[in-house]
Amino acid sequence: MATKQSDITVIQITDMHLGRTPGPIRSGYPDSDAQLAAVLEDLTRQHDAPDLVLVTGDLAEDPETPVYERLLGHLSAIPAPIVALAGNHDDHAIARRSFIDAGHGFDGERVLGNWLIIGLDSSWSGHAGGLASATELQRIEDAISRHPEHWVLVAVHHPVVSVGSLWLDRIGLSNGGELLALLEQHRQVRACVFGHIHQAFDRMHGSIRLLGCPSTLVQFQPGSLLFALDPAEAGYRILRLYPDGGLDTTVRRVPGTRPAALAE
Repeated sequence: MATKQSDITVIQITDMHLGRTPGPIRSGYPDSDAQLAAVLEDLTRQHDAPDLVLVTGDLAEDPETPVYERLLGHLSAIPAPIVALAGNHDDHAIARRSFIDAGHGFDGERVLGNWLIIGLDSSWSGHAGGLASATELQRIEDAISRHPEHWVLVAVHHPVVSVGSLWLDRIGLSNGGELLALLEQHRQVRACVFGHIHQAFDRMHGSIRLLGCPSTLVQFQPGSLLFALDPAEAGYRILRLYPDGGLDTTVRRVPGTRPAALAE
């Protein structure tokens, strides 16, 4: 592996769930746009110039072109390249076209120093859970094989393993084991980050670190059997990627984003 490279900072935000108009998307929820704006303001204040921002799905609650355009307006505040993914609430074709037309990445891959960042599409039309199609799995395999001298971070919307919450585990990545088996064949794969679960998650799978991220909107209660909200603040994940393949990561919770309806 190459070693004469700089450290890389990647920030992950996820699960914005923007509605047709600014405001709460359902009773008891805060304003999706206001929550996102607060997270982005904190992000830009805390991190001057990240190397990449990953936006890992459920971009919209109502997946229409004007909603994605409004989201892109929010994201224009970030002084960094952006790569986005679709989630189960998104229309993949509309979201991809909107982001590509705005000059951003969608799915695909990006080389940063001696790291390869790969976005995997797990959206599965008509399903809350996800699926990594045979075509996507082959694309991931091909991308890793083309970059044998790069460490690899994979981003996907759906969690690739059970997270210990019965209702969420029913709607994760349906073939997560297949994806992990593929990634395990390549020693340079260091981490897989995902959204969907609206909570922090950190577990090792062999040598691969599996990382879930809080939502910019509301959080789901960890370990719950049924759907339940957690009064935790909105947040995002910061990843520091090192030339030797190591990584450090923290979750930043944004002050003032705890939903009033859930306050004790």
